[in-house]
Amino acid sequence: MSDNLIDIVKLAIKQEFHLVADDVTLLIEEKQPDAKCKFVEIKLKKSMYYFGFSLHKDREKGNNDPVYPFFNAQYEGICSKDDGILFLQKSNKVYVLLIQMKSTNTKGYLQQLKAAKSFVDFVLQRIKIFNNQINTEVEFRGLLFSCRRTPNEGTHKKEKLTFEDRNGLLVSENPGNNTYYIQQFIEKINEV
Repeated sequence: MSDNLIDIVKLAIKQEFHLVADDVTLLIEEKQPDAKCKFVEIKLKKSMYYFGFSLHKDREKGNNDPVYPFFNAQYEGICSKDDGILFLQKSNKVYVLLIQMKSTNTKGYLQQLKAAKSFVDFVLQRIKIFNNQINTEVEFRGLLFSCRRTPNEGTHKKEKLTFEDRNGLLVSENPGNNTYYIQQFIEKINEV
């Protein structure tokens, strides 16, 4: 078994949830027809090791959630999911970008980001139980992409993005329907 955390997470998550990069571009889409924020493109570097997945699946007929069938979907927020989760390795450190897209109403985005963080923590704890040799330490960052006016709106695509502490999670708010470069998210990752 690999001793690389990203390889192990990739094995642990079913392939149907994997985000597949086309060449070096990762496309995260919102498939709701009335959504104003339809996509975010992230240009990756070939030299950077990464893995992304999305738990965002629409509920089919019935009350069960396709990702969390053991939860009561009628309990508000219990089945919330992010649009994407991206693991990146920079030097010897693994970062997890929690990606949330919202149209104009960003209400509840922080709870969704924190729910995604708790899901990733759950997966990492289970990996650690069955492979105690693996280092499961990661650093989290939340990314909110919305189509409402944001403090960073109008910035050039290659500008560095800023992260602010939002109740214990570092979050960056940025315009959706845009292309970003992975360097924007990691250049200032050690600076807060």
